[in-house]
Amino acid sequence: MKTFIYYPGMEVRDELWLKFALLYLERLAFVFTVSEQSSLTVLLHTLEEQTDLLAKRPEPAFFADITPQLESQLGGLVAPDFARHKVFGNRELITRWRQSANHDCFCPTQAGLERLHGFCLAHGFASQDEGGIKMARRFANLLSMRLAREWALANEGALITDHDYLDRLLHLLESRYHNRGGQDCFHLEIPLQVPTHLSDIPFAELIALRARSGFRQQLAEFHQALDAMLTMLGSGYAEPAALTRFELAQQGLNQLLGPATHSLPLTTLISCSLPAMAMIHQLKASHPASNLIFHPIKKSHFHQRKSQHFFTRLGQVKS
Repeated sequence: MKTFIYYPGMEVRDELWLKFALLYLERLAFVFTVSEQSSLTVLLHTLEEQTDLLAKRPEPAFFADITPQLESQLGGLVAPDFARHKVFGNRELITRWRQSANHDCFCPTQAGLERLHGFCLAHGFASQDEGGIKMARRFANLLSMRLAREWALANEGALITDHDYLDRLLHLLESRYHNRGGQDCFHLEIPLQVPTHLSDIPFAELIALRARSGFRQQLAEFHQALDAMLTMLGSGYAEPAALTRFELAQQGLNQLLGPATHSLPLTTLISCSLPAMAMIHQLKASHPASNLIFHPIKKSHFHQRKSQHFFTRLGQVKS
């Protein structure tokens, strides 16, 4: 089963996102321990008890192993000659993040993160608080993004978020744009169908749907077909059969969601080994009715291993 790791925070921002996850994700994991201050603690416990959605969080040893890399990167932000970082920001922003008055995000104590928390406290990025630390929310989000990325790469997982600026910053972290050379990159938008008025549907109804005979098998086929299609797009060679398989898998899943549905866009970045335009033209010609949206092609060099990351815009289905 494919595990998606959500970033940035200790938990998703609202219940609607968890409803989407019940419908479309095989497994979902979080980077951090869920805070006792979270309003979703009881709900997450219910999902853990009644569904197979939630995967285990990363082991403490993983965080301990990755901490030196993070310390090296964060240490550069407080160096005397620091001017600007393309993801973390400029000197003025770093100064604000080191002011305790701006520490508004609570991060509970978590096994494996003791050294990283200590580093943040020692360099002013965090303030001690009962049961954990506090830091500036955007700084905490960026740390979560980096930890989630490393965990996903180490475990062949995928990243997913509903924070559009973090999705863009993750791409910046892994790549740099060039006017000449580099790989063809484009965002692929996949319209997914979710039940109309999803926010009004009780969790018990969605849990029962996920447990229905055939639902998990159809969800597994959907993800296998999605992976095959993304691999095909990344190769640069058009294989219409891969797109056909994905469309059939999506249709099969849609039939289980009921007749009244609403479109929800799921986007992911594709980096192509070959020039992408010919492939896209061939796929559009073979599947003229396809609802996939190919956004403009840009050139990018990846100087770090590229993660697979997805972004959802849930605002379109809020009622």
